[in-house]
Amino acid sequence: MFSQFFQFSQSESIIDMIIYQGESLIDGQPIVAILTGLGAKSKNSKTGEMPQVWIFRSDMHPQDALRTGADFSICGGCIHRPKVLGADALRKWSRTCYVNVMSFNAIWQKFISNGYEKPNLSDLAKQLEGTHIRLGAYGDPASVPIEVWDELCKYCKSTGYTHQWRNCSERYAEYCMASCDTPIDVVQSTAKGYRTFYVQNIDSFDLADKTVQGIKLAWCPASKEKGKVTTCFKCMACSGTRSNLHSNVTIMIH
Repeated sequence: MFSQFFQFSQSESIIDMIIYQGESLIDGQPIVAILTGLGAKSKNSKTGEMPQVWIFRSDMHPQDALRTGADFSICGGCIHRPKVLGADALRKWSRTCYVNVMSFNAIWQKFISNGYEKPNLSDLAKQLEGTHIRLGAYGDPASVPIEVWDELCKYCKSTGYTHQWRNCSERYAEYCMASCDTPIDVVQSTAKGYRTFYVQNIDSFDLADKTVQGIKLAWCPASKEKGKVTTCFKCMACSGTRSNLHSNVTIMIH
């Protein structure tokens, strides 16, 4: 499986690159994980200046994957996937995912043009020392083998979220918050050893849950409802269990 980890000269400067290309752990279909933002500042006002990993089906445009349901390979059973297939799959009423369907076009075009380097992860990890990385700007980190994250994040901090916490190895809790959409999700994922990131889909901030069956929730300080007092880059609370933090984070749907 890990023949996909390619040679990389330590004398080369870090550029956007492929960190994994192989089978999805969700359904065995071909996927690719691409690290971007190493040579330019992110324009995402919430995350701040964090390089990001994008996960796609490697055999079709991400929009085609959404239209056909093939995005299951990289998103699993996430409830925010399209509710219908075909042309309407890309419409806002069909999907509640926050990722804009236009945001990954340039990344995909560069990939199919063979525009990305394919490094040895051990060499890359050393060059990433001291950086903060976002695992899964699009796609679920649990679709990628855990060994990739073990190596890539050896010397850097990271944030990540997974909707696959019910089915994937519990080792992903080290790097990912459990993406939760209901109070029962919070209870069940916590019981499995995850820290949780609970997205509350309600009309009033005043009615939002502050605790769930005794499990305390801390509001995301980078959220709109908390005034965006910081960025993910500065906060880094959503770093799974390897951060040695114990808080469970919540946010209004966005």
